[in-house]
Amino acid sequence: MTGSNDQAQQLADLFTQLANEVDAFRNAHYDELSPAQRADLEDKIQQLYDFHDEFAGDAIQNTLNAMQGDLSQLTSITAQAKKALQHLETVQRVVNIVSAASTLAEDIISADYGAIPDSVRVLAQAIQPSPDKKPTDS
Repeated sequence: MTGSNDQAQQLADLFTQLANEVDAFRNAHYDELSPAQRADLEDKIQQLYDFHDEFAGDAIQNTLNAMQGDLSQLTSITAQAKKALQHLETVQRVVNIVSAASTLAEDIISADYGAIPDSVRVLAQAIQPSPDKKPTDS
């Protein structure tokens, strides 16, 4: 596909260059050309730009066709990344619970009675279910 894609793009570029050259000629010789000749050249220039658009469209379609397998792979990788992120969120939640429990244990062992109520509150918040998850019945 790369060869036909390159060829389509080259043809599109050539039609644009040709249209630009004809337009430059028309502008340089505007007074020498009759209104009918100017109109005819304007039509031809537009046709050349239309050919450019057609071949550029082919090049884009060829690129999309060539990427189809890559797009499927990208979709799969994105789904895997989402699962990994969900796992990381679960791991982070476990880390938060363990950290809060550890802090509470430290406060109890060190007899820091002023910090114990706050540590209990932090642990209670850590073990609450996520707002987007319903608690499960056990």
